[in-house]
Amino acid sequence: MRGRTAVAVVAAAFVVGGGAALTAAQVFAPSVEQEAYGLNEIARNGNVQGALYPGDPTTEARLVEEEAQRVVYVRKVASAASWELSVREPYRFQTGDRFTLVLPARAEPYTLDDLGVLGPESLTRNEDGSYLLKENLAVMQGATLALGPVDLRMESSPSGFVSIVAFGGRLEMAGTADATASITSWNSAAGTPDTDTRDGRAYLRVIGGTADLSHAAVSSLGFWSGSTGGLAVTGTDDLGDPALAGIMQSGGKIAAPPGAPVVDAASAIDGADDVDATAVPADVGLATATITDSAMVGNAFGIFVSGAHDVTISRSSVTGSLVDGITFHRGVSSSLVADSTSVDNAVDGVTIGRSSTGVTLQNVVAAHNGRNGVSMDGQSLADGPSASGTTVESFGDNVLDGGNIADNGRYGLEVTGGSGIQITQNRFTRNPDGVVLDRGAADVQVTGNEFVDQTAKSIAIRESVTGAVVTGNTVTGSETGMNVRNADAEVTGNVVRGVSNHAILLVGDVAGTTIAGNELGGDGSTAVRSDGSNGAFIGENDTDRWHPAVTVTSALRFVFQPLTVIWLGLGVLLLVTATTRKDRHFGAFRHPYEHHVPLTSLSSGIVSPESLRARP
Repeated sequence: MRGRTAVAVVAAAFVVGGGAALTAAQVFAPSVEQEAYGLNEIARNGNVQGALYPGDPTTEARLVEEEAQRVVYVRKVASAASWELSVREPYRFQTGDRFTLVLPARAEPYTLDDLGVLGPESLTRNEDGSYLLKENLAVMQGATLALGPVDLRMESSPSGFVSIVAFGGRLEMAGTADATASITSWNSAAGTPDTDTRDGRAYLRVIGGTADLSHAAVSSLGFWSGSTGGLAVTGTDDLGDPALAGIMQSGGKIAAPPGAPVVDAASAIDGADDVDATAVPADVGLATATITDSAMVGNAFGIFVSGAHDVTISRSSVTGSLVDGITFHRGVSSSLVADSTSVDNAVDGVTIGRSSTGVTLQNVVAAHNGRNGVSMDGQSLADGPSASGTTVESFGDNVLDGGNIADNGRYGLEVTGGSGIQITQNRFTRNPDGVVLDRGAADVQVTGNEFVDQTAKSIAIRESVTGAVVTGNTVTGSETGMNVRNADAEVTGNVVRGVSNHAILLVGDVAGTTIAGNELGGDGSTAVRSDGSNGAFIGENDTDRWHPAVTVTSALRFVFQPLTVIWLGLGVLLLVTATTRKDRHFGAFRHPYEHHVPLTSLSSGIVSPESLRARP
């Protein structure tokens, strides 16, 4: 229902690797109410919503644009400083109302101790042992920022926020099972993590570089977009030309902090007219990441990946994100999510977007998410000629194997377009719909899965889906076990029990569909309903355990069988006769021979002659 909505999202406590615990409670309440659609209804742009985003779309979108300009500006100045000024040591320059500390290439990693020397006022230690970062960091290609098991807090308040961005460099966060490497936003005035995204929020991003996190806790980061969403791993294709003048002048001149020297950014760029400062080196482009034994709590996007390859996320958890939990947005390939959880996120638990291929989700738990547990979109980026000349080919070859997909707001798994997708050995529990294949998905394998107590349909195959194979699945509960609508599927060797309407429902043009060899049990109206469909081949199916539900129609059909009518007529005749008889004794118990008198009552019976002679 449409309305004016404020949403509260609470991120629960979590523990990384059995060691230190980190708790983040987040409550978001926009000061300006905005008109929006409610949970899982259709928004104006046609998208189905999960829980509504709690921030301010206007101001946050503007901040995202400003950050995009700042990122490109930093990269341009850093390239100019290296080429024109031959700067090889760390330096800083002003970007907006803050400085950005640049860490150029060197063999040894930069550590927290190095940051303390380079910016003694920009990185301060608190009484509780945590550190507060007040300055933007840029990790350039060939450089590594290595953060050990420390509690690092990034300044993030109404007065502004900081970020750590690796431009082809490497970002490492390496904790241990007993000592987590922790990083979060921090509102110094309030003394708490920043829970208000309306004025932006601190974030981490790797652009064309590498992220390596182990036993790390990343919480309360990011706002509005994927690139500023919390922890983002992206390629370099989205970097365009910045509005340089706006970036350089937006904050006015501010005093430089002590430590690393200040570079005159404007002079560096002006002196580098003959240098293509935004050119991407040959070995920079796609990003990569390895994230193990880590936890993301309360970020805008839990983990956002785009333009990347060989990304591995294992034994990690994503909780309480304001949008999606784990997002493989565009151009992601050869990547793996294993033995990980994505729960209580506002929209989807895991999303694999268009142009991402070769992604495997193995032993993943996706539960209690606002929309889908898992979404896979393999549709082409264009359906004809376009300004960018994008391919019209679809994508796919993604796998969901051994997962536990439960209690999500809309679908357990939604597959939209794409081909060669495998859905194997998963358990789907208490979702409105279990698996939904839609919009021309082709050659999708749904095999060996268990479906328990979906609300409506366990498996839905619809709208131009072709070549789907549904076999070896077990369905228990739900209203309809499997539904094929205007699609082509082979539905064989499945076991359906306890459904309340149809085991298999066919609707529309289902030419090429085969329904055979299934064991169908339940208490619905019909086991296989094909009325209103055409083109399917319905072979032998075991319906011995199917018990048609009692309806008014079925009851009347039973009653009006010929022999039943005869016996009912006789019964009615006897009843009428019994109730209309006027005998006043009718109905009382009477001896059957009460009007018959025995001979002994009329004479003495048999007597001897002697007794007769003795009488006077």
